[in-house]
Amino acid sequence: MSSFSTCVKAAAMAVAFGLMCSAASAQSVSVNAEQAMAALAAMRQYATKDGSNPSYAVVDRDGKIVLLMAGNGASPHNLGLAERKAYTANMFKMPTIEWRDKSAPGQPEASERDMPGVVPLGGGFPIMVGGEVIGAVGASGTRGGQEGDTACARAGADAAAALVKRLQASN
Repeated sequence: MSSFSTCVKAAAMAVAFGLMCSAASAQSVSVNAEQAMAALAAMRQYATKDGSNPSYAVVDRDGKIVLLMAGNGASPHNLGLAERKAYTANMFKMPTIEWRDKSAPGQPEASERDMPGVVPLGGGFPIMVGGEVIGAVGASGTRGGQEGDTACARAGADAAAALVKRLQASN
């Protein structure tokens, strides 16, 4: 085999390997600390308008905590609820207010409520990028109850997703 042929094969293998690595890294996008902080800023902005000081959580695509923040003067249970709401939104890949209704007693999915760490309350929202869930946010303690917590979490999820999309567009 000629050295030219060997070089061409080696180059082809390197390109193929690079494409495989690119595909793998594109599939493994997960919310990071910078994106979690963007989500937090958006949720705090929502809460300021709402006149509340809720607790917040951001989890990555594996459901692991990236950020937790207790609101000043928030009830002690709100931090745990925010975390569980984010985990639930990530686990079921939908806003928790929708999952709450979908898994209500008597529904086919009702047994999902027995899973550890989930909570059937509004206030969790998945962070979606390119049709994939890369993490989720949770809020607990807004003045608007579960609907307010959901709107707050959505603001955070949208901000984190927008940051990811801007970063992807610049690469």
